[in-house]
Amino acid sequence: MKNFVPLFIFILILTGCNNPGGRTWMIPVSIDPSDLAYTPSSMESFEERRSQLIDSLGSGYVILRSADQSSSNRHEFRPNNYFYYLTGYEDRGSYAILSKDPHASYTLSTPPQNIRMQIYDGEVLDAEEIMEKYGPDQTVTYREVRALIDSLVKTGASIYIDRSDRTFMRDLQEMAGETGSTQFKHIGELVDELRVIKEPMEVEYMQKACNITAMALTNVMRECKPAMYEFEMEAVIEGTFLEYGSAMPGFNSIVGSGPNSTTLHYEPNKRLMEDGDLLLMDVGAEYGYYTADITRTLPVNGKFTAEQGKIYELVLEAQKAAIEQMIPGHMFTDANDTIKEMINQGLVELGLITDPGSPWQLSFYTIHGTSHFLGMDVHDVGRYRDRELEPGMVITIEPGIYFREKALEQAQEMFKNDADSAVIAEFIEEITPVYEQYVNIGVRIEDDILLTTGGNINLSRYAPKEIEDIEQIMK
Repeated sequence: MKNFVPLFIFILILTGCNNPGGRTWMIPVSIDPSDLAYTPSSMESFEERRSQLIDSLGSGYVILRSADQSSSNRHEFRPNNYFYYLTGYEDRGSYAILSKDPHASYTLSTPPQNIRMQIYDGEVLDAEEIMEKYGPDQTVTYREVRALIDSLVKTGASIYIDRSDRTFMRDLQEMAGETGSTQFKHIGELVDELRVIKEPMEVEYMQKACNITAMALTNVMRECKPAMYEFEMEAVIEGTFLEYGSAMPGFNSIVGSGPNSTTLHYEPNKRLMEDGDLLLMDVGAEYGYYTADITRTLPVNGKFTAEQGKIYELVLEAQKAAIEQMIPGHMFTDANDTIKEMINQGLVELGLITDPGSPWQLSFYTIHGTSHFLGMDVHDVGRYRDRELEPGMVITIEPGIYFREKALEQAQEMFKNDADSAVIAEFIEEITPVYEQYVNIGVRIEDDILLTTGGNINLSRYAPKEIEDIEQIMK
């Protein structure tokens, strides 16, 4: 597979070979998008996915749309994930139909074209070129595919669709009429578990997305200073993404300083950073339609205070211990349990938890879960409950501790269903003198972990996270 990790190297990765990362600021990423080229080998991957899906399809049909003609992401057009995962085809306004039909199990429509569209958007592949490159059994025109879809819907057969494409779903329901609404099922029922286990091509894209993101975060460490705006750091991040061939972020960049570091999904990124602030960045480059998701927290002035350092080290040590739990055979929740135990003990020692056995006191500081699948979506598809870890999964690990300015006054409302008001009041009174030393400190550290047969590989290992390294880069 040209420019992709050869299969034998991927096998070495999955058997847990030592990673070359370690504590280094030399990030292996180049300005070379040639690895995005659609090759015969990548065609085989898409063919295998379609084959597995069709084997489980029964008598129904899969009907997917690349995306609406007018749909776009924050920066540019992007095909819907399920459509791309099964076809590798990127043009807007196209449809894919899959079935057990032995003569036409895979139909792909050519996008609508007229002279105006050619002038504004450029030419697209014709039917013959699509057949050769993407391998459908047949191609049909835009008008023909709409008529074909209408006829399939009217058969009353089960139709698997992408329910996130709400406009198309409404079109299909109108075709079916009131009696046909129950025939539509979500394509995720057939595909989501395939997407959980990553193939060599997917791993390479995710590794490059992580390397680009690590470069962006390291660039921020070099540029960040008090009296700069959060959006200046966002510009460094997303400018680096573009510089290395990432067309867009995989999700809206979170770049929050001072009190904003304690807001989980803060997105305005407009505050003027001050001396003594922490800056929390939760960002991810998208590459080949696969995203990274890395969080780093750094001191705006280049030096952690004693209080910031205590919380940072507590989060970091809990994260490291949790990553060690991320091996095949362990349960999905094992890493989270390790984090809870270590952070709980650390906060008890700091005088911030009065009852070590109280889940709500720990939740007062930690707020969110610590892991999710990663892939084409930042919170990727797949089943979590009672799940055993398997080689090929990519999972985030992201503990955090947050000292929100208004948390003490909100505690009664937050935990009224978990504890008696008198118990909450006693907790607030006892921790307030200590809590005030940490107000507006928010620390989250997140890495992207590939499960291997022998353990795991940290795909985001090149993004510095040791205090010593961060402070050295920021000098």
